[in-house]
Amino acid sequence: MNILLEFTAFFAFLLVLGYLAPAGMYYWLYHLNAEKRELEPLQARRPSQAQIVREIKLSLVTILIFAVMSTGLYQLYKADLTSIYWRFRDYPVGYGFLSVFLCLVIHDTYFYWSHRFMHWQPVFKYMHLGHHRSVSPTPWAIFAFQPAEAVVQFIGISLLVLFLPLHPLALLAFLWIDTQINTAGHTGYELVPRFISQSRWFKGLNTVTHHDSHHTHMDKNYGAFFNVWDRWMGTLLEDEQVHAEPENIEGAVHAQHESPVMEEKSSSPERTGRGPVRPPHIGIRGKRFSRSKQR
Repeated sequence: MNILLEFTAFFAFLLVLGYLAPAGMYYWLYHLNAEKRELEPLQARRPSQAQIVREIKLSLVTILIFAVMSTGLYQLYKADLTSIYWRFRDYPVGYGFLSVFLCLVIHDTYFYWSHRFMHWQPVFKYMHLGHHRSVSPTPWAIFAFQPAEAVVQFIGISLLVLFLPLHPLALLAFLWIDTQINTAGHTGYELVPRFISQSRWFKGLNTVTHHDSHHTHMDKNYGAFFNVWDRWMGTLLEDEQVHAEPENIEGAVHAQHESPVMEEKSSSPERTGRGPVRPPHIGIRGKRFSRSKQR
């Protein structure tokens, strides 16, 4: 009975604070009120209602998986098998802030390499195809994962809890930052002011354009918070290059599977951009498209 209550608590927490609140807020601000606020979308292609419904369905399955795995991780915490601590005096002054930064750096590394793995042709169909069916994603896509990807995503968080000493407040701070960046990255509107994104002091930080362009250039921009790994590994597409680089959107979305999965028709045909996507690693050459509308 206790485990069932714990699962219910985790599910409610993830559903309300981890999904509905941030996704709903960003969707209201940057989709429902975009024209009123005279905001310019990053893509001419606009999401359809069918796409949003699919994103929500996938996200609910992910939340269920996250809740199950959170309950399991909590059992390890109760058995004193994690690195969670409660007394601030157990670590030097300032370690709490340092631990949040370490979470960002470690998780960004994990995310980059697991993300690249999920783009590997033999596994793409089973792990990451569902997320990339949203070529022009919305905030409702932040948890739009297939089950296998959901497990991989949660393992990254679990490793931090198991091996990095973390105060609960530091963990919550990291999760809050992660949620805000993840949601912002799927809004389809640039939120980062140009004086920050173009400053040499902040060149290592990702923008909304960075992740949005990953949905149209699938062999670029794998990082979550930082673009350091993308720079080192030659997978970075700078914001200024987005419109000059041909998109990897060709024909149907498929990764050597039998039947292509077509993207739903846009709800705004007059503003529709390019069509569905295929992973860039399958080696099938075809016509490429450039953006029909620049910012």
